[in-house]
Amino acid sequence: MASNNGWVRGKRVLVTRPERQASGLIEAIQAQGGEAIRCPVLRIEPTVEIESAKQKIINLDHYDELIFISSNAVKLGLDRIADYWPQLPPHLRWFAVGKSTAASLGIEAIKAIVPAEGFNSEALLRLPELQQLTGRRILIFKGEGGRGLLERSFTQRGAQVDSLSLYRREVVNYSSEQLQTMFSAGFPDALIATSVDVLTALDALLGCCLNSYVERPLVVASERIAGVAKELGYQQIITANSAADESIVKALNVIG
Repeated sequence: MASNNGWVRGKRVLVTRPERQASGLIEAIQAQGGEAIRCPVLRIEPTVEIESAKQKIINLDHYDELIFISSNAVKLGLDRIADYWPQLPPHLRWFAVGKSTAASLGIEAIKAIVPAEGFNSEALLRLPELQQLTGRRILIFKGEGGRGLLERSFTQRGAQVDSLSLYRREVVNYSSEQLQTMFSAGFPDALIATSVDVLTALDALLGCCLNSYVERPLVVASERIAGVAKELGYQQIITANSAADESIVKALNVIG
């Protein structure tokens, strides 16, 4: 953790993560002497289990690798697995996109393989354990939508790939009164967007209530998000090394 002498100290930072994923980042900003404005722009809603999804869980022992995209995927995926598998198949290899996702698996005593740095799909695809996949069967636990990069890449490497969409992201709608209350102590000095979906929802929200919001520093979690932010007209974009809390705070502290 950086010292309290960075840019964050005394600044107001808009934290846009979904409610359940925001606490760690809020605490990290507060530890730096900043004020975190809690403003989840998306909510996570579990999907209804359909028969084809149920069969994938029932046939869990037919797979070789399980890939988890997020902590939400871990929680919802393990809940479904527990309904049919009181004991997990011992041969499975478990993978997590980032440290927080791996930590969520660790809570359940599951040791996951995770990229040493990067914490995104591209980093996962660089893992040596996922290069030679001919004849392997992979099940990806994820949310609805997404780029499909992992599915395409694993298929090109010879794997048979299935996926489970366990949740969807819904935009949180705020009334003008709620926004006035949120910003009653002053508008944010910096904004955060850790996914393209978050950025899109944030942009729509601020366009209704905050003049010149594209001039405020925006911290994003990847070059891909930065590219979308540039297209939207944001003028001061800082790209963190990952979406991890410490990476976001480190990026905030380089704002000049």
